[in-house]
Amino acid sequence: MTAEYAGNIYLNRDQVRSKFTEVAGYRTHYLEAGSDSAFPLVLIHGGNFHLGLAAERWFPTIVPLSRDFHVFAPDEIGSGFSDPPRIITDIGDVRMRADHVLAFVEALGLGPVHLVGQSQGAWIAAYIAIKRPDLVRNLVLVDSASLTLPEGGLNHANVAQRHTDTFLPNTMYCDGLKPDAESVRRYLSSMLYDVMQLPDGFMKYAIDRARHWLPIWDKPWRTFWEDGGRRNREQYLVDGVHLRDHLHKLKTAPLIIWGKDTVKGLQSGIELFKSLPDSELHVFDKANHFLWIDQPERFNRSVSSFLVSRTG
Repeated sequence: MTAEYAGNIYLNRDQVRSKFTEVAGYRTHYLEAGSDSAFPLVLIHGGNFHLGLAAERWFPTIVPLSRDFHVFAPDEIGSGFSDPPRIITDIGDVRMRADHVLAFVEALGLGPVHLVGQSQGAWIAAYIAIKRPDLVRNLVLVDSASLTLPEGGLNHANVAQRHTDTFLPNTMYCDGLKPDAESVRRYLSSMLYDVMQLPDGFMKYAIDRARHWLPIWDKPWRTFWEDGGRRNREQYLVDGVHLRDHLHKLKTAPLIIWGKDTVKGLQSGIELFKSLPDSELHVFDKANHFLWIDQPERFNRSVSSFLVSRTG
C-alpha cells in the first residue's frame, strides 16, 4: 500500500467532529470540520450501490478544505450512519436523497453555502442550486454521468466497458458483493486509478458499513431495476426533462472537475463545460471516477482556490 495522504481524516481525527441531527424525520449523521466563523461548504457524495459508503469517502478532502471553510459532509439517507428511507423501495433514489440534503442545509441553517458534489452528488448539488438558488453561493461539479448523460450514463458510449462489467446488464446492481476486503476492493477498483491508494482506515469503515447495509439494500435495489430502467430514467427528471436541460438557470458558473481516466467518460465533462458559459474545467491525469482520492492534493487545491476567490 502506498503512503497515506497526510491530510486524510484518519491521521487527523481530532480535527473532525462526528455528529447526528434530525432531518425531515430521519436521524442523519454528518462529519464537520473547520471554524464556525468560516464560510460553510457542503460535500455531497454520490451513490453507494449496496455498500453504504457515505461521507467518509471524502476522507482526503474534509480536513484540507476545513482550513478555509466550515465543512459539512452528510451521510445521505440509506448510507453511512444515517437512517434508511421509510419506504424501503426508495433506497438509492437520487430525488429522495436530493430532497434530504436540501432539508439538511435548511435544518442546520447553513445557507448560502458552497456545494461540492460528485457523480450523483453533483446532480444533487445542481438540483438544489436550481430549486433553491438562495441557499447556494457556488458549485463544484465532479465527474458526474448522472448530471450529463441519459439514464445517468447507463450503457452510454462514453462509459467504459470495465465499469459496465461491474454490474448486472442494464442495471447498476452489483451482484455478489460481500462485506470483506476482497469484495470491497474489487468494486472500488472500477472507481479508482489505483485501488491500493486506499488507507486501512477507509477499508475498515467500508467493510463495517457493508456489513450493515448489504442486507438492507439487496432486495429493494434489485427490485429497483425490474421495470426495465423506467424508474432509473425518471429519477433524473425535473419538470419532465433531464436536469441538464435546466442548467442554464444556474445563477453561478461552476467549477467542473473530471478525471482524464474516468470510467464515466472524459467527453461528458468536456460537453458539460461547453454547455455552461464562464464555467471552469479542470481535468486530472491519472484520475478515475473517485478522482479526489486519486489526486487529493490537486483536488483540494483546485476546489479551495476556486471557492476562496468567490467567497467574498
